[in-house]
Amino acid sequence: MTYLFHRSTGPNHPAPIMRISRFVPRAAVTMVGSLLCVSTAAAQAIDSATIAGMRWRTIGPANFMGRFSDVVGIPGPSKTIIAASAAGGIWKTTNNGITWRPTFDDKRVVSMGALAIAPSDTQQVWAGTGEVNSRNSIEPGGGIFKSTDGGLTWQAKGLEKTEHIGRIAVHPTNPNIVIVAALGAAWRSNPERGLYRTTDGGNTWTLVKHVSDKAGFVDVAMHPKDPNIVFATSWERFRTPYSLWSGGPGSALWKSTDAGVTWNEVKGGGFPAGIKGRMSLDINLGNPNIIYMMIEASEKTTLPIVGERNPKLNGLWRSTDGGTTWTQMNNYNVRPFYYSQVRSDPKNADRVYFSSTDLQVSDDGGKTSRNTAQGVHVDDHGIWIDPNDPERWVLANDGGVAFTYDKGGNFSQGQNIPVAQFYEVAYDMSVPYNICTGAQDNGTWCGPSRRRTGTTSLGYWFTIAGGDGFYAAMDPTDPNIVYGESQGGNASRVNLKSGERMAFVKPSWQAKYKAWEDSIAVIRGNPLTPATRAQTTAINALRTQQKADSADQSLRFNWNSPFFISPHNPAVIYFAGNRVLKSVKRGEDLQLISPDLSRKLTAKLDTSLRLTGGITLDATGAETYGTVVALEESPARAGLLYAGTDDGHVWKSANDGGSWENLSSRIPGLPNGGEVYVTRVEASKFDTNVVYVAFDNHRWGDFKPYLFVSRDGGKSFSSLVSNLPTGGVGDYLHVVREDPTNPDVLYVGSSIGVYASIDRGATWTKLTGNWPSTPVYDLQIHPRDRELIAATHGRGIWILDVAPLQQMSKEIAAKPVHLFEPRPAQQWGEEPLRGASGNGNGQNFFATQNPAYGASISYRIAQGSTGQARISIVNATGDTVSSMTGPATTGLHTVTWNFALNARPAARAALTPSEKRDSILRAVRMPQVLDSLVAAKYDSVALSLARQLLNPPAGGFNAGRGGGGRAGAGACERPLTQWEAFCARPAEATTLRVGAPAGGGEGAAALQERATQLQNASSNPAVRRVFDLIGLPVPATGGRGGFGGALAGGGMANTGDFAVVLQVGGTVMKQRLRVENMGAAGGANPFGFSDDEDRDEDRDRR
Repeated sequence: MTYLFHRSTGPNHPAPIMRISRFVPRAAVTMVGSLLCVSTAAAQAIDSATIAGMRWRTIGPANFMGRFSDVVGIPGPSKTIIAASAAGGIWKTTNNGITWRPTFDDKRVVSMGALAIAPSDTQQVWAGTGEVNSRNSIEPGGGIFKSTDGGLTWQAKGLEKTEHIGRIAVHPTNPNIVIVAALGAAWRSNPERGLYRTTDGGNTWTLVKHVSDKAGFVDVAMHPKDPNIVFATSWERFRTPYSLWSGGPGSALWKSTDAGVTWNEVKGGGFPAGIKGRMSLDINLGNPNIIYMMIEASEKTTLPIVGERNPKLNGLWRSTDGGTTWTQMNNYNVRPFYYSQVRSDPKNADRVYFSSTDLQVSDDGGKTSRNTAQGVHVDDHGIWIDPNDPERWVLANDGGVAFTYDKGGNFSQGQNIPVAQFYEVAYDMSVPYNICTGAQDNGTWCGPSRRRTGTTSLGYWFTIAGGDGFYAAMDPTDPNIVYGESQGGNASRVNLKSGERMAFVKPSWQAKYKAWEDSIAVIRGNPLTPATRAQTTAINALRTQQKADSADQSLRFNWNSPFFISPHNPAVIYFAGNRVLKSVKRGEDLQLISPDLSRKLTAKLDTSLRLTGGITLDATGAETYGTVVALEESPARAGLLYAGTDDGHVWKSANDGGSWENLSSRIPGLPNGGEVYVTRVEASKFDTNVVYVAFDNHRWGDFKPYLFVSRDGGKSFSSLVSNLPTGGVGDYLHVVREDPTNPDVLYVGSSIGVYASIDRGATWTKLTGNWPSTPVYDLQIHPRDRELIAATHGRGIWILDVAPLQQMSKEIAAKPVHLFEPRPAQQWGEEPLRGASGNGNGQNFFATQNPAYGASISYRIAQGSTGQARISIVNATGDTVSSMTGPATTGLHTVTWNFALNARPAARAALTPSEKRDSILRAVRMPQVLDSLVAAKYDSVALSLARQLLNPPAGGFNAGRGGGGRAGAGACERPLTQWEAFCARPAEATTLRVGAPAGGGEGAAALQERATQLQNASSNPAVRRVFDLIGLPVPATGGRGGFGGALAGGGMANTGDFAVVLQVGGTVMKQRLRVENMGAAGGANPFGFSDDEDRDEDRDRR
């Protein structure tokens, strides 16, 4: 089917077709210049040893943390808190949030619903997966998990098909008795929902209350003094791609008097009799007769229900007699489907906190209330109050975890858990490159991909747009021009230098409506005289056209509306709602270039725009349907456009929107009559006939991946799912990308992780390494730096060096040793430190670890040995200017040359009189003094420092040596995955180690500790005493500095070509390395730390 669409600016004025000259940005030039000629091979998986050598790194940020669904704690004096992020796993602190560690990264499920700690054994912790705050982006869970070591490790304990768990109640004295409120599937009906009970610690479960396959349970609470009394709330709710319905006959309050074995519905006594929606519970710990509930309820007792903005019976309810009678205390309950939490002070039952858009607090049982948690992120999902100290309580919300120690008078909200839920990501071509990315309820943020120094603090990140952040774009020719977007297509252009902001102005029906009114007024003439029959006929015809044009111009924009900068011209912007728009003025003067590309499902559109929410209307635009959600221009040909809609249409325009061809019917095997969300369209950079399309059907309760390719311009499509996982709740896809340097390499992101193919989708391999399970909503590949950038919806931004993967082939995989072509290495200067004192920041300070500064050199060994690989850097004249070693074990390894050159011996000058004196003292007196002090058991730390000052090594070291691991481990108090080392008391100094550690090489943290101690050695009285005894002056250790850099006296490499020579056993391989200086100032390591092996190498050079 082909639609011809003629662009116009008014009823009588067709617009001319614009012509633009072809523009190729530097990114495209780099991409073409670095194209690798790798032939398409037969089906080929990537071997596990290679995958293990590819290590992800995160750049955070943690400025706003991200969304948390629940939080629990151990009563004081313990300072342990465990928090469940919405899609970033579980995090634990033992010091009230100063430091955190992740503990749930290795599970094939990420969405978290509820946590519970056994009161009688706080080592037993329960985690129910599947968030119940039923917004449009929630992820399904995979059952319930249990920890017996305080939340450090977890074991699956069943209930996998429940998908969403709302609350867990543990018996106050018997930790083996647990009741789980399982809400059930969000996107379809399923029977595996209800109240589940175990009496053997989760080994077996009994479904003790089932309401229906549409209504599950969202809350459960045990009487703290009589655990035979249990209350629970059921909730009937259902989501579709275009609507949310909260409420139904299955929603009710239930009570058990036999510890949860049998249940009866609570009715009467003032409890609302109408159809109810979401309800939550709190039984006061100090006075269990007082029970609070947040209730969503209609006055109607039968269906159908017409939703209201603020139903009369919504709000806070209270019982003072253990649930026999109930009183509505207020009517404040905003968005109950999304946040519905109530908690009362365990020592003052009249003080109660309850969540709404602003968290409320009442000191009179709810009769009156006021806002609390001011200055803290809104949208609160979890509250935990310390029963031993109600002044201390913790709040979980869309911005992270906040602590108060004075009953909510003041809050501390840290910035040290990187669980941002990003949607899309963009990059620029700066050195190093920057990224911009949009986050759920936290705006659009920009920051650096790396820095030259060891870490990047939060001070380098800034926000350019508010609301919920989605698409972003960065001008490839001007780093000051960036674009951001909030929900509903509210996009804007920002000049970072001047602060100027220009909002996208979308065409609207009002302008065209007025143009028709003007035409009608001209025909009508004098409005005071009766219209003639001819005038009436003409006016009626214009009114008909006016109505049609107004409907045609009434645009709809998705919650996440796509826009991008043309890869051929940075002034051209494409943007989409239900129609595609184009600007040739960097977002100004947007023009429509397509008809409505949706299926025009009128009833669903009406529901999505006006009626969604259920008992409480919630038509915020989050469910807007019938819109373009995937938009693409071919990088290989300007004006070749593709668009995909949320209701399953895929379109192609070969003439920049002049006409559109519907490709949907040619895509085989799609469920639901083809009405499946088009999550991404990716046009090939190498062949204008190749296009990839990914579909996401989880909004219909189907979690399988759907991935297709057309190799004939859209005439036919075939599946590329191949061996992608299909049986898990997180296997559906969000994105597909083709590598910009090798058409055989593809990447996809699912709700669990990232998969790569090196044979055009014939086989897929998960890029595991140190990857934590989390949804991947977008992927980009930087064409110059050859890094894969993953925008996760739960763990921030992660980056992976894929230069070796881009070069993999069947031939390379068969070689015993292969040295990959290094990507061009950039040197750059850097501005002063931001966002840190430079003299210590405590342990609450967050920063991400940067990769080692220098040239990355990767090699692969098919069958390893116990020796070492030797890597040499050779200049154009054939001189070896630097050497290093690396592992020779099986797998992929990466070492980093820090651009340091071998020191050249200088002509020895004649010694001055004082130098002659000091030389004699060093040769004769120094050994005597040191031996005597050792025998006298003098301070060993001081002696070690003195020896280093007396005998500084001749050379430094090359950073990032070794393969596989993160380039320098981060500070141990802030592990960013569960596999990283964690230290509970990092502020306490450890004993200084003397000599090289076993195994060679130290981590960056240990080296930095040594650097700091040596930096302060000259002012250490015990060290000064050693020098006094010898008779030598204490050498100055210089200003405070880092520990990576040039070899002493050898200088830094300049711009030019070098050869990298790899020797493994008898195999020698060479590759060219290009070094480009972008303005680096260089610098030397003042400390010159090295291990024994480095000293040996230095002797070899001399």
